[in-house]
Amino acid sequence: EKNPLRPSTIGAGYVRNTEFVTKDDMEHIKARQNVQKNSLRLNAKIDYKPAANLTLTLGGYIDYYNQHDYVHEYALFNPVNNPKRTGNTWNVFGRLTQKFGSATAKEEEKSSSNIKNAFYTLQVGYSHQYVKVEDDDHGDNYFDYGYIGKFAQTKGSSYSLRSGSQGLAYYQDGFTDELLTYERKDVNPTGANWTEQLYQLSGGTQDANGVWSAPGEIETPFDIQFGQGLLNGDRPQNIYSLWYNTGRQYGGTSLEDNSQIGIRTSFSADIKNHAIQLGFEYEQRAYRGFASSGLGGTAISLWGLMRQLTNFHLSQLDTANPIYNSQLSGTFKYYDLNRKYDGASQKQFDKSLREKLGKPVNGTEWLDIDNMDPSTFSLDMFSAEDLLNSGNSLVTYYGYDYTGKKLSGTPSLDDFFNKKDDKGNFMRQIGAYQPIYVAGFIQDKFDFRDLKFNVGLRVDRYDGNHMVLKDKYLLHEAKTAAEVSNFGSHPENIGDDYVVYVNDINNPTAIVGYRDGDKWYNKDGTEQPDPSAFAAAAGGKIAPYLVDPNNKELSTKAFKDYEPQINFMPRIAFSFPISDVANFFAHYDVLTQRPSEGLSGRMDPTDYLFLENIATAVVINNPDLKPVRTTDYELGFSQTLNERKNSAITLSAFYRELRNNIQVISVNYAYPISYKTYGNIDFGTVKGFTAAYDLRRTGNVQLTASYTLQFADGTGSSATDGFNLINAGLPNLRTTIPLSYDQRHTIVTNIDYRFGSGKEYRGPVWKSKKSEKTIQLFSNMGANLVFRAGSGTPYTKQANVTGDVLVGVSQRATLKGSINGANLPWQYRFDLRVNKNLELSWGKGEGESKKVANLDIYMQVLNLLNTQNVLAVYHATGNADDDGYLSDATNQSLINSANSPTSFIDLYSIKVNNPDNYSIPRRIRLGLQLNF
Repeated sequence: EKNPLRPSTIGAGYVRNTEFVTKDDMEHIKARQNVQKNSLRLNAKIDYKPAANLTLTLGGYIDYYNQHDYVHEYALFNPVNNPKRTGNTWNVFGRLTQKFGSATAKEEEKSSSNIKNAFYTLQVGYSHQYVKVEDDDHGDNYFDYGYIGKFAQTKGSSYSLRSGSQGLAYYQDGFTDELLTYERKDVNPTGANWTEQLYQLSGGTQDANGVWSAPGEIETPFDIQFGQGLLNGDRPQNIYSLWYNTGRQYGGTSLEDNSQIGIRTSFSADIKNHAIQLGFEYEQRAYRGFASSGLGGTAISLWGLMRQLTNFHLSQLDTANPIYNSQLSGTFKYYDLNRKYDGASQKQFDKSLREKLGKPVNGTEWLDIDNMDPSTFSLDMFSAEDLLNSGNSLVTYYGYDYTGKKLSGTPSLDDFFNKKDDKGNFMRQIGAYQPIYVAGFIQDKFDFRDLKFNVGLRVDRYDGNHMVLKDKYLLHEAKTAAEVSNFGSHPENIGDDYVVYVNDINNPTAIVGYRDGDKWYNKDGTEQPDPSAFAAAAGGKIAPYLVDPNNKELSTKAFKDYEPQINFMPRIAFSFPISDVANFFAHYDVLTQRPSEGLSGRMDPTDYLFLENIATAVVINNPDLKPVRTTDYELGFSQTLNERKNSAITLSAFYRELRNNIQVISVNYAYPISYKTYGNIDFGTVKGFTAAYDLRRTGNVQLTASYTLQFADGTGSSATDGFNLINAGLPNLRTTIPLSYDQRHTIVTNIDYRFGSGKEYRGPVWKSKKSEKTIQLFSNMGANLVFRAGSGTPYTKQANVTGDVLVGVSQRATLKGSINGANLPWQYRFDLRVNKNLELSWGKGEGESKKVANLDIYMQVLNLLNTQNVLAVYHATGNADDDGYLSDATNQSLINSANSPTSFIDLYSIKVNNPDNYSIPRRIRLGLQLNF
């Protein structure tokens, strides 16, 4: 940290000292550094009974934590910069429960009424969650991130001989950088060390004010970066693309501010032999977030953006008004030129900065951003357009404005596209994501002869409560077949609502095709596999027949309200006894899962605003996703195995069908550009068989054991499985493969050995010879042992070796065999819990009632045998600690070219043996629990 640089031994320049560190310079420690956590949890609940059959409950909880996140790439050289995460979650609720009928259970049982055990519950609740991630020291001081110190650039002038308004003379043609001085600031001390040492090694001197200069060596910002020093907003280069270097500042801040209001009510009653339940739920969530980072980088990148925005309008010289330079003039005259003011290209940040510095907004003075203190700047000096940066955004936000201030209202999509502030800048406000969920259900449990039925229906209504594209292929309105008649009649099979495509986007003269949803047709009405011919006929780019081809500005005309999704979910379960010791059961169940905010379900209008700039680089959100649907079937049989009926076996077969799963898709031939997003195109099945044995407590022993055989196949295990395929230009292929959670064999056994007390005690005793008192040594003591074993889940083998732990190095893997055609090793684990329960009593005096408390003393050992289960392997080798890179012949020349091959090998071997590839080691917990 103190001396990050050394002179290069193979030429000019400097190299990083961290690239010479070997294992001999290290020590092994058993704990991660700078990852401490403090947390506080409080719960409260109070019941009030204003009447015998009426209960009012008020309650809530709060959960607060303050911790440092673990960043694996920081762990070796830079744990001091692990980010701080703080958060709190709190909830309050009120519940009203009223029971109808008799006050006691016995009276209710004796009642002759056909309706019994009737009651209703009404609950209203509100919850709030707040999470913030930031640097310990900087917090919301965004311009402290990456700040190294003050740099003062001395400028000179360059001239060229040419004819001008004053005849043949030397006219100024630009400015030169002549000297760059540096004044260290300790906002980020380990980062400042890089630049200060560069000045030292370059023969620089420091004046009485602490300002460094190195004439002839460091004259430009390029000299700093070339010499491995840091400018404001820079971070040191990675160590061999393996580890983040010392002084690497965490990138910025992010926060989530989510809330939820919910209303739930239910009614339950026994009507003759039917147990009826009715219910209703309403829930509205509000997701808000802000981060000083985006596609374009982090808060640190603000320094680079400020350099771009400042003086942007002064790039030209005022050639019309030359200024005679008498000092340089001789045989030829010299003329200086001022910078030329171009108000049309001046950025809002530049205007705000000049105002803050008390300078004319239309002045031509060159401003040196790096010679200013971070306190000079604030986010509100930028416009939203400045920070969104043509799609390379330095901020992301929703429910907040672009400066991180929480919005009080709910701006519309029209506001985003059109609303401006008093300075004439687009405000680009984005409202909170506020989906609405409503559900109702009815359930009936009843007996029909020997059959026991549980029949129900749940109806869900999910509303994304935001705008979505009317047509995923169009960001601008296009004409349909019913609206186009100037090119003759359409083929008979072309519907009136089919989109028309033409040969020229601006001046169409002929129809080349049609589209209905995802289906394409040529001009004759014949279905086509893809519209590449349409694009070729239009000069290489798809050309829909636009309503207004001259207006390329986005508007709400291309969007519509999200269409609420209504899902019917029947549930049927029944069982019937075959005999007094055997039972047959089955169930059919439908479940849905709404799109989550984190899985691209939120509308982000910046995706569409800058689509042409970002479409090739990212996968954009799809706010029009539908809920995921699972259909579950099960058929089973259970039977007791002995006359005491304390031992039973259960056999069951299950089948689950997964539909509308989310996967990355490519929307090819969209206008104005093809892009990648998410769609409900994946499907899968899970089928299997389970055998379970249950031994109720017999003597001191209780046992449960189960074995599951499972087959899980589908078109994708996660929402991004198809990214590499579509990124390579392949279509959205749907081929079933083993899913990543396809665990073929699973075994779970739970053995509980426990001693009772008193007459129920069966265990060793100790009898005192003096008092002849018998002591039950292990009364109310026991041990619980859980054994879990599972076969390995699938992974995909690759034929070639790639540096899997290298950061920022692009390498293409070659498939070996089939996708998910290999499996991880089996996993085994024992968990043990031993506890002793002590009964504490007091208040035995005359006239006092006996009071009792229970003290439970326990020891829990997780992963009892300290088994090192493999959770992940490298796909080329199948090993958890070696990806094959260091031993691969093709990499030897690259390894040997490192500043220190020994260091590279050591640092690589440490990185490749990632602890996250293994299960957590043995953990022992000792605890006390008091109940009174």
